[in-house]
Amino acid sequence: MLFKNSDEAKSFAVVATSRRQSYEEATQSIQYFQENLERAKGEGKEIWEKHIQELETWLASDEYKKGDYPQGIDELMLELVEWRASIFSLQKTETKKSPFTENVFFQQWLIGGVYATYSLLGKLTGNDPREKSLRNLWWKVYKHIARDGACKTPELKRIQEKLEKATGQFTDSRSKGILFRNTVIAHNQKSIVLDWNEIDDDIRVLIRIWSLIVSWSSFGIISPFRKGEKAFSGLEYFFDQQELTQLYKNRQEYIDKCIGWARTYLHDDKFDPGGYFMAKISLSTNIAFSTN
Repeated sequence: MLFKNSDEAKSFAVVATSRRQSYEEATQSIQYFQENLERAKGEGKEIWEKHIQELETWLASDEYKKGDYPQGIDELMLELVEWRASIFSLQKTETKKSPFTENVFFQQWLIGGVYATYSLLGKLTGNDPREKSLRNLWWKVYKHIARDGACKTPELKRIQEKLEKATGQFTDSRSKGILFRNTVIAHNQKSIVLDWNEIDDDIRVLIRIWSLIVSWSSFGIISPFRKGEKAFSGLEYFFDQQELTQLYKNRQEYIDKCIGWARTYLHDDKFDPGGYFMAKISLSTNIAFSTN
């Protein structure tokens, strides 16, 4: 795909990565914008009117009504990390009760978690031209990322190698995560044993590529991950407070690991001090002193 300039490529990337609001979320947003519109004056009214018009147009569009739009890549990537972080925490935390081995409901939840995680891996790495995957997005915008200096040449080369269709990382022969997804989840071909640590090699690469695109095309995502209390809400009956606290801690440990991967060059494993997928919010107070 050809873009006239970097700004056009960035706009394309933002649309591809951004999450579409549900009807309930859009309705709440319209209500919030309407309240601000009623209080606004002058040019402020135009801003809120524009936000309302955009959402109303979206809800009235055939694209929305027919569901003719993909999930945003941000949503896919964040959900992949969320699922993996929760399962990582449950594996690592020692508890008195073992609901995921003793209760059928939780056993089924864990199986669902496996399917969700590896389905997300497939969506992000798909190479069919029709797919709105992270892999395909990279191939469409990488030249502009390189021209803007948002990715070092050695790392760019390493990413290209990993995303190659036949010889790259995301193939049955080079990724046990992809092999498990293709032969156990997507197709009933094998019954190989699942090793959760093996998918981390793939997540590490994907989160770095995604982070490069997001930091290059936008200001980043504010508070992208759920708090541990929300992620594990409903488990208070099965685990005591000390165990829950440890679950929250271990889950955050994995998320912090992913943030570290997002800020690590793929070609030399060194720390990247530049921007990444999380938005940076800074508050400053300017105090003026008068000598009069």
